[in-house]
Amino acid sequence: MRRLVLLSLPFVAAGGLAACAPTSTTDDATAPQRQCFQPSLVSNFRVDQQTVYVRAGHSAVYAMQTAGACTDLDSAYEVAFVPLMGASSLCTGDRAEIVQRGSTRPSTCRVHIVNRLTEAEIAALPSRVRP
Repeated sequence: MRRLVLLSLPFVAAGGLAACAPTSTTDDATAPQRQCFQPSLVSNFRVDQQTVYVRAGHSAVYAMQTAGACTDLDSAYEVAFVPLMGASSLCTGDRAEIVQRGSTRPSTCRVHIVNRLTEAEIAALPSRVRP
């Protein structure tokens, strides 16, 4: 048994190194920058069907898509955004969990951070969903 473990270690190490190798052939200068925010900076949120808009910091607004039905999210009076995979910030393309407290018991909901809205996109939002 010990010999089998020792023989498999080089294969595991090679697989780990292959996982770290770059897979994209695009230039980093042309790749879009991921835009991030700290969950503790979220000051307001609004819900429009399966889209959650959050204001992070003074002027940044991010759009998130819920993964399935998030019951009572539009009536929650307190939410927390929890990054998955141990990250400390949330970036476009990331997945997170919303922990909500409302009139019912606390519940969670998974979301995908889609993008940071431009000033024009924020202004075009209906006032009822603009955070």
